[in-house]
Amino acid sequence: MTGQPWLWTPPHQASRPTGVGLLLRSYRQTFGLTQQQLAERLGFDQSYVSKVESGRRAIHDISTLRHIARRLSLSPEDVGLAAGSLVEGRRDTASADPLDERIAASQRTWRLTRDYLNHHRISLARTAAQLYPEPYRLGNGLLTRPGWMWDEPVDLADIGLEWSDAVTPPTVSGAGADTEHLRPLTDGGSTFGTYTRAMRDLDRPTLFENRLSFRMLETAHSEPDGSRLTFGHTTYFDALDVCESVAHETAAAMLGGGLSWPVLPFRRRIGDPFDLGRRVTLPSINTLTIRHDQTRASFMLHRRSAGSVATAGGVYHVLPAGVFQPSGISPCHHETDFDLWRNIMRELSEELLGNAEHDGSGSSLIDYDNDEPFRSLQRARQSGCVRVWYFGMGVDALTLFGEILTVVVVDADVFDSLFAGMVPVNAEGSVVTTGPHRRASEGIPFTHAAVRRLIEHEPLAPSAAACLELAWRHRETLLPGLRMRLAS
Repeated sequence: MTGQPWLWTPPHQASRPTGVGLLLRSYRQTFGLTQQQLAERLGFDQSYVSKVESGRRAIHDISTLRHIARRLSLSPEDVGLAAGSLVEGRRDTASADPLDERIAASQRTWRLTRDYLNHHRISLARTAAQLYPEPYRLGNGLLTRPGWMWDEPVDLADIGLEWSDAVTPPTVSGAGADTEHLRPLTDGGSTFGTYTRAMRDLDRPTLFENRLSFRMLETAHSEPDGSRLTFGHTTYFDALDVCESVAHETAAAMLGGGLSWPVLPFRRRIGDPFDLGRRVTLPSINTLTIRHDQTRASFMLHRRSAGSVATAGGVYHVLPAGVFQPSGISPCHHETDFDLWRNIMRELSEELLGNAEHDGSGSSLIDYDNDEPFRSLQRARQSGCVRVWYFGMGVDALTLFGEILTVVVVDADVFDSLFAGMVPVNAEGSVVTTGPHRRASEGIPFTHAAVRRLIEHEPLAPSAAACLELAWRHRETLLPGLRMRLAS
């Protein structure tokens, strides 16, 4: 069953080597070095050097550029700095400064741990879930609790949103002594102030901006009235500083011998993963998109590029998925975009059609009633050709990131019209198909065999696995009247 490849992903577009990347490649070739040898000379890990050389990582931090120039005995101009900007000047490589060695070792260990984290997120999430009582585990690496999930999918229109300006600062943040052991040293010898600052300087993904976002404060589930989700303001980095720190701690513990509560002080400090007031919880909206007609159904799958996204890189994910945030920073953006369906539509526009990301930096409002593809999506939903369902909410066991689980079911003819220009590759990764000659819009067959194979044998994000598991469990509700051999 797992011996032959069955999923195909088009190569994700990577930047060409420029600047420092081209410099490092030329330096290696001139002195006959391998990437590993150059990495050791710089105090970096080999995978980081590879990413810089290929253009998948850009170095913007001046201190890192100075470090490269010092270690390779290059001039400031060689690495793009102004003449004379090497404050300490060139050093004799034979008499290495002990502080420099400590800094290099700290950054090297941090990079190696982060590299391990990014290559083992799925297995780490599954292992981290074992730290919590069995009744709170939902599938592979996702946690939930009573009142957060519905017994049956409900129409997204039945989920109410409330706003609160009375936001109490979280008890636990990603700064200060709680996470100091998870952050490396800067080139100046002090500890990076936040995890995201270390990511920015040492392992920056392509898509990495601190944007205004909606912080989840409370979720209330009551039948038959539906759920009420309460939000306030936060920023993307506020959440990431907590989530990536606890994930980094988990990876370091696994490298050190295995997971147990005594070796996870930051996770212990967070405590109850469902306490939304103790830490910043920024939910991602994960939407399984299903195309169906009267004889068959298929779903869209995404392979996220590790070099492009800050989290869940290199794994399979539902398409689309994105954090809950407005498209701009003004109060008008907040009012217009504080809506789950509008957030899903923006992600469909970006990830399926390749449209420019509504990244929170624009000044103009989106006219959801008249701008495409939102106008057509709205009309299709009103006519019943697009149906949007809500399963509930959980948290990723590895990162403790909030995960809202939804599914969009689109009639085949409407899907083919709305997404006629569906792209095989977008800014965050590539669309998955069952072969190199398949169109991106064909997706993966929605069958028992495909669903089980993905969940049990592929690197599928925990929230994506939950969406697929729940969609299959409730297929008769989601796909009424569908006549197909689902068990094939």
